[in-house]
Amino acid sequence: MDPWSLIILRDVLIHNKRHYREFLASRENISTNILSARLLSLTEAGLLVKIEGDSNRAQTMYRPTQKALDLFPVVFSIMHWGLKYNPNTNMSIPIMQELTTNEKGLKQRLLRNFDDITS
Repeated sequence: MDPWSLIILRDVLIHNKRHYREFLASRENISTNILSARLLSLTEAGLLVKIEGDSNRAQTMYRPTQKALDLFPVVFSIMHWGLKYNPNTNMSIPIMQELTTNEKGLKQRLLRNFDDITS
């Protein structure tokens, strides 16, 4: 899995992003062609489900599958690694504070965003 795919999965799982425009607005400044390609590959890999909007493409959503939700421990491990080795990690972000003080509660809280997803 490439870094852009990990960033998209992070945005889906941690930041509950669902729409193309939300991914495009991420601080990493992913280009439109790379974003489109990665969303397609994540969908083809069974990690995301694309839900078409009723009236226009702007309503199209991407939701994680159970396969993606099972990556929470991996995403948290990468976040812990960043805390340990990346001196530029922004600890003022509430989710980073919660990761270090209540990881189990953080996972439970984030999983509630996906109550509609079943195995």
